[in-house]
Amino acid sequence: MTKRLLAKSSKAPNTPRGAETLPGHTANVLAAAQVLLDETGDAQLSALGLSVSIWREPFRREVLLAALCHDLGKANDQFQAMVRGRREEQQAIRHEALSLLIVQQTALREWLAAPLQGVDTLNFVLWAAAGHHRKFPPSDPARGTGTLVSLLLGHQDFRHTLALGAHRLGLGDPPVLTDCQWRLTGGDSPTSWLKQLALRARAHWDNCSDEHRRFLGAVKACVIAADVAGSALPREGEKIIPWIKKALSRRPGVGQLDKIVTDRLGAKAPRPFQEALGNTGARVVLAEAGCGNGKTIGAYVWAVRRAPGKRLFFSYPTTGTATEGFRDYLIDPDLDAQLVHGRAAVDLELLGVDDDGEREDPLAALETWSALIISCTVDTVLGLTQNHRRGLYAWPIMANSAFVFDEIHAYDNRLFAALLRFLISCRGLPCLLMTASLPKPKRTILEKTLAALGESLEIVEGPADLETLPRYRRLLGDDPWGVVKQVLGENGKVLWVVNTVDRALKIADEARDQSLAPLVYHSRFRYVDRVRQHGRVIEAFRADGPVLVVATQVAEMSLDLSADLLVTDMAPIAAIIQRLGRLNRRATPESPIPPKPFLVVPTDTEAPYRDQEHPDPFALSHVWLERLGTVAISQKDLALTWAGLDDGSVHELLESAWLDGGFETTPRHLRESAPGLTVILAEDAVAVERGELDAVRMRIPMNSPKHNDWKSWPEVAYARVPPGECILYDPERGARWNH
Repeated sequence: MTKRLLAKSSKAPNTPRGAETLPGHTANVLAAAQVLLDETGDAQLSALGLSVSIWREPFRREVLLAALCHDLGKANDQFQAMVRGRREEQQAIRHEALSLLIVQQTALREWLAAPLQGVDTLNFVLWAAAGHHRKFPPSDPARGTGTLVSLLLGHQDFRHTLALGAHRLGLGDPPVLTDCQWRLTGGDSPTSWLKQLALRARAHWDNCSDEHRRFLGAVKACVIAADVAGSALPREGEKIIPWIKKALSRRPGVGQLDKIVTDRLGAKAPRPFQEALGNTGARVVLAEAGCGNGKTIGAYVWAVRRAPGKRLFFSYPTTGTATEGFRDYLIDPDLDAQLVHGRAAVDLELLGVDDDGEREDPLAALETWSALIISCTVDTVLGLTQNHRRGLYAWPIMANSAFVFDEIHAYDNRLFAALLRFLISCRGLPCLLMTASLPKPKRTILEKTLAALGESLEIVEGPADLETLPRYRRLLGDDPWGVVKQVLGENGKVLWVVNTVDRALKIADEARDQSLAPLVYHSRFRYVDRVRQHGRVIEAFRADGPVLVVATQVAEMSLDLSADLLVTDMAPIAAIIQRLGRLNRRATPESPIPPKPFLVVPTDTEAPYRDQEHPDPFALSHVWLERLGTVAISQKDLALTWAGLDDGSVHELLESAWLDGGFETTPRHLRESAPGLTVILAEDAVAVERGELDAVRMRIPMNSPKHNDWKSWPEVAYARVPPGECILYDPERGARWNH
């Protein structure tokens, strides 16, 4: 018999003795769960619109029961061999599934169900426990993994683990179990048991109330957060309970958020528009104002007035806009702010922010728990609805936070549907939605969604003097080179935005043929080169002298620059409005600048906007541009003309893996999927494998190549490595396939 039952590898560095055993790890997770319940339990329930007085005790009991059960399935011979490095092939059945089945198929079922309200309640607990790695239900056993699994249920460590539950939950003495074997194949096997349980669970789930589903969502998220804390903190040498209490007790003071406002405004008072945001009373507020009209400062005024003492999640559509928001408003270390997205560590280093061991929170998995203000991609927040890792890990602090969702008009239909679902399910959380302009169908569904909850959408429009200031004037014509040269000849700044990378490189080549020196900016750079190119573009627009930048959609939201001429490919209305936000951006009523020209040129493809639902994605854009005409126009003109159009789109609520999944807890897509391939250049791959280069810095997002042999290319750090002859790369032009 194995001397000790391990829950984690005993070879992990800095692991306190005993923390890796099954009873040691379970004790840590139970301790983490208890302090999470003490510090945030009521907030979690309130965030989901659940009565604290009704649900507090069931929530406490079921979270602790799930924490007790979550790793019982590790008491098997295959897992114990694997964690000791004596088993190379994968386990025949994952430990989460065994945890569920050990309870269902033994005397533990009656023991654990005793303090509950019935078998169905125990099933809720088991679903939460089995889903803690977001890989449930498991697939059928793989070939070659063996036909038997031995369960070590009579082991002293297994009995000790059960005794933890008896002590923490006030249960009677646990039943005495003995070791046994389960055959993994045949009609009466764990796989068949799981399928039967899944059918019964789904039937029961379909009859559950929405309130009960939200309750289970809170249980699942809390157990996952407790497991992460109970696993990671001991390895960092932290005492679990004091660390979590200290992290969760932190709250931003009014002075910290006020400092952001005063630092940006100086001696100036907030604009009436910004004051109006601070004076709103609804839970959900829509700020609709053009680019450069002070929405971000207004958002911080809103947070100071409407959500005092709450953490603030400032959510952006892209990593670039999240980093820019952090750079512009939150880089001051006194603010205790955190940048959170997949490439944040690289961005912080390039921004000159010390992110190497100086943060109070050294754990990437729990990076938001100590932060007071979080600048992140919207995926961090709305990913919660689809069981994404960051959202589930952050749930205990999200439950007592306020949320700003910026640039919501840039959301694809699936992402916008996830926003609606978040507003419905997390109905106790204050939210500010911001946009330059919102099409009528999206505004209508927002209002209907909130009306179904008995709430209204409070709308604050941008400052009238800025919104009505004439800033743009459309030029007609298909050949933009004459006006481009004219503006450059007058030391002007030209931004040319196209829809595809291939077209950007083609336009850049044409510019060079005409003795112009364009800067190229798009997404297909090594990330470190893309950040560098971003900085070059910003600096060129700030410096004196002419500049021509040829960019793709990455310029729509993450570039704080003001052009004298905008040339843009035909695109959807929302994209054109965003691109116009980079034109004549510095004009104000106090310092008006005459309208600047923009030119919309046709393209020979609808990529990347074409889809089955909208075979002609530019049809409405043509109507909109025709109605705008060639006179001087303002941001208000852009919005009102768009509001008068209806594209016939229908927005439906998105199914949530977190709240609707029931028996299933695997993640689902948050955004509409786009085919693509992440690559690392062959010359970088060796250094990445050796750990000499950070893979995040070197990855390049590409479109899928026309040939299919890429599936045979080697893989390094979750990226394919194309042969050198297949891809061309220039640090100033980016990557393209060598077709």
